[in-house]
Amino acid sequence: MGRIRKIIPSMFHRRLVLIGLLMSLPFLPLGARLGWVTLVKGADARTQAESRLVRQSWEPTVRGRILDRNGRVLAQDRPSYDLAISYEVISGEWARRSAERFARRVHRDVWPALDADERAAWVRTYQPAYEQRVEQMWGLIAQGAGVSRDDIEASRRTVVERVERMQAAVTARRIETERENLRRAGIRIGQAEEARIRRIADSPIAERTQAHPIVSGVADDIGFRFMRLAERDAPVFAAGEAGEAALDERQPLLPGLRVIDATERVYPYDRMRVEIDRTTLPAPLRGDGMMQVEVEEIAGLMLGSVRRRVFQEDVERRRRRIEEDAALRERALTQRGVDTGAYFLNGDRVGHTGIEAAMEDALRGFRGLRRENLQTRAVEHRAAIPGDDVRLTIDIQLQARVRAILDPEVGLTRVQPWHQNSNLPAGTELDAAAVVLDIPTGEILAMVSMPEAPRDGDWSRRGLQGEALERYLAVHTPFVNRAIGKPYQPGSIVKALILCGATKAGLYSPGERIRATGHYFPNRPNMFRSWIYKQYGITHADQLGRDPDDSDALMVSSNVFFFTLGDRLGPRGVAEVYRSFGIGEGFGLGLGGEWPGSIGGLTNRVVDGSDLERHDAIFLGIGQGPITWTPLHAADSYATIARGGYRIVPRLIAEQGVAPQVIDLGIPSSAIRNTLDGLRRAANDWDFGTGMRININGTNDRIFNAPGVTVWGKTGTADASPVVWKPGGPESDEPAVVVRQGDHSWYVVLVGDEGEAPRYAIAVVVDFGGSGGRVSGPITNQIIHALIQEGYLGGRAGPGRRADAAGSAGGRR
Repeated sequence: MGRIRKIIPSMFHRRLVLIGLLMSLPFLPLGARLGWVTLVKGADARTQAESRLVRQSWEPTVRGRILDRNGRVLAQDRPSYDLAISYEVISGEWARRSAERFARRVHRDVWPALDADERAAWVRTYQPAYEQRVEQMWGLIAQGAGVSRDDIEASRRTVVERVERMQAAVTARRIETERENLRRAGIRIGQAEEARIRRIADSPIAERTQAHPIVSGVADDIGFRFMRLAERDAPVFAAGEAGEAALDERQPLLPGLRVIDATERVYPYDRMRVEIDRTTLPAPLRGDGMMQVEVEEIAGLMLGSVRRRVFQEDVERRRRRIEEDAALRERALTQRGVDTGAYFLNGDRVGHTGIEAAMEDALRGFRGLRRENLQTRAVEHRAAIPGDDVRLTIDIQLQARVRAILDPEVGLTRVQPWHQNSNLPAGTELDAAAVVLDIPTGEILAMVSMPEAPRDGDWSRRGLQGEALERYLAVHTPFVNRAIGKPYQPGSIVKALILCGATKAGLYSPGERIRATGHYFPNRPNMFRSWIYKQYGITHADQLGRDPDDSDALMVSSNVFFFTLGDRLGPRGVAEVYRSFGIGEGFGLGLGGEWPGSIGGLTNRVVDGSDLERHDAIFLGIGQGPITWTPLHAADSYATIARGGYRIVPRLIAEQGVAPQVIDLGIPSSAIRNTLDGLRRAANDWDFGTGMRININGTNDRIFNAPGVTVWGKTGTADASPVVWKPGGPESDEPAVVVRQGDHSWYVVLVGDEGEAPRYAIAVVVDFGGSGGRVSGPITNQIIHALIQEGYLGGRAGPGRRADAAGSAGGRR
């Protein structure tokens, strides 16, 4: 207190200071709030204020194309736009509401005192000006879009009738629902409740708040023109007491207009007609002339699809990619940090499956952005950047031919009497997959899985609905890409791999003969048998007149020979052979849904053989037991042998300037030489080759009949788990039914021009087909003919050879 007296000696002045402090106390919270707004939140508030002075509009981009190795367009955008108008404009409600708002503003001093009739009179005075604006808009749309006013009026009337019909139906349903709820609650429905029900029921449906297309499918130049017009506004005119005068009111030149991106993703090669030479088919299907086959969904699983619905996980994935990928971030973000490739949740497009999904960031492109300062009229513009094209290694013409070969209409994937299939009746359609691989580059030329689901999801076109569709989906799994995504036991086709692996490990000497006993264990004649002993009671030594060496064993497919090699390798050794050929790892094709292969069980991620027993290793010597892979694994493994033990990881996306990944397996040249010799004899030796001929009605028919080529190959018949279907679903009381059972059919070949090294690897599998030679063999033969027809074999100057000269998709050497 003494200090205060020293500073302020006068009692009068001290009282003035005290009074001033007391009077300032109520203003302290206001001052604090002002400081908070100014100092802490000032930047945000300034940004919000500035944003109100900026008009921002997006310009659409074009999604990149997907091309085949020869530059054919497999997927592209077909640009088009819909001119949509908000429902309140279409129905006339906008003109009335706008006139009412303007009347309130002009007559705000007297408006509260006006009665309903007086207010309505003023609204009627101004409403014609807004109606005139709408009429002007209809004229501009008709002129700019090249349609008649009658067509626009018909579209407008149709929209109104549809929406009002929907509103009436929803309102009636709401009323009935509310009344029923009250009755159940025991509440008497009086006037007050009826009024409440009516308020609830009359609330507008979503369609009343949305824009509806009036003109659909206009070209992109027209769409862009209307986008620019939609940004303009103009004064509104109305008839006043002193004649027509400009009002202090501006409205959009085209009120309620939204230009909606209706771009369609089209797949030009989704449907094709393919010719198959009847003279090259097996005898019962053989005939004169060419068979015309109409095929569709030629590469549907591979190319995938685009959906017009964005999920939150799409947004999150995009955000993470922008954070992690500096190159993408550099291209996508504006100087203000806006992602020009971001997803709009309402109707934006996003890659859903296949290449469309895998290459989404490259294909998507970047929108253009236009920012106009409404105060200074300064404009910032960033042009749209189209999405990148993605080139694949496949040849769509070859893909179409393979797709036609696997079509049941041809007859090769339909159970035939000569198949000798004891599990399925003749005529049953068989599922299948095929892969064609370019040996020098590892590029996939064709990859087909049958059946495929319709891209539009309309199964009714195939006559499938209800329970019939449920059964079909359970039996045929059309959404699985069998070429890369379904686990199969390989069967005898892996014997070539086992021979190479055992020789590399020093556990087999080239040319060594292994005694053919008919069964592996001397005292167990009913276990670990050769197929020839099981069927005919003889051994391969009886057949050949000698015990088989490595080339012989592949030619006759001796089980005992490869049981022996599996046993010598042991669990870890046989697992290492499989792993060296890529089993247990995916290919990273970018499609998703890849099955990496397994050693030791489908759910077991341990692939080093540590969980295998001796009997597993013996069985794995012939591709049976705890081992699975896919047709692409099979083609890749045989291509590796053809390259002399050098593995090139297969690829589907052609990346210019990117060298393929090459892995040296270190297989001795003697093993490669004897393996190829055995595969050649298996496919060409008339007397002993297991993949040389099929017996049809007592007559032997040569499997491969294409001139000017050499084939190396191996058949396989692999165990398969039965397919079980439960009618009515899992919760049904109906008993489960076995709908498929038997063995899978394999044939894997190498093929090249006569006198030259192998050039292409082909792998074919037919689900529950049974015999590899009888079922998959004729399919493989037709694929060789397809390679000839497309110029890849036989010295013809077809598209395949021309691609060499052009160097497309990495070329072919």
